[in-house]
Amino acid sequence: MGIVAMCALGLTAAVLALTLRPKNGEISLLLTVACSVMLLLGALGSAAGVIESVHRIVAASQINSAYIGVLLKVIGICLLTEFTANTCRDAGSSALASNITLAGKLMAAVCAIPLYTDILNTVMSIFGK
Repeated sequence: MGIVAMCALGLTAAVLALTLRPKNGEISLLLTVACSVMLLLGALGSAAGVIESVHRIVAASQINSAYIGVLLKVIGICLLTEFTANTCRDAGSSALASNITLAGKLMAAVCAIPLYTDILNTVMSIFGK
C-alpha cells in the first residue's frame, strides 16, 4: 500500500469516526482501530525490504549482528507502544496511554542492556581496567 493510499484511508476513517462518534462511540472506536491495524500492516509490508537492506549493510561492514537485533526489537517496541497508546488516547483513556508509554520506554531500556554492557566493556578495556 502506497503512502497516498494510506493517507486517503486514514483521512476517510477519521472523518467517518468523527461522524459516528456522537451517535455510536463504540463503532467509531472499532473503525479507528481497524483502520490503524490496516495502516500498520501496510507499512510493515515495506519493512521487509528495509530489514533486508540493513542485513546487507551489516554483513558488508562486519558490525555485530546482535546490535541490529537489539535495534530492531527497540524499534518494534516503540511502534507497538505508540500504536497502543494512541488507540487508548482515542478511546478516552489518557492515563492508560501514559502508562503504556512508560512501560514501552522501560522495555526498550531493558532490551538495550546488552548493548550498554558491550559499550561499557569497550570503554573499560580502552582505559585498561
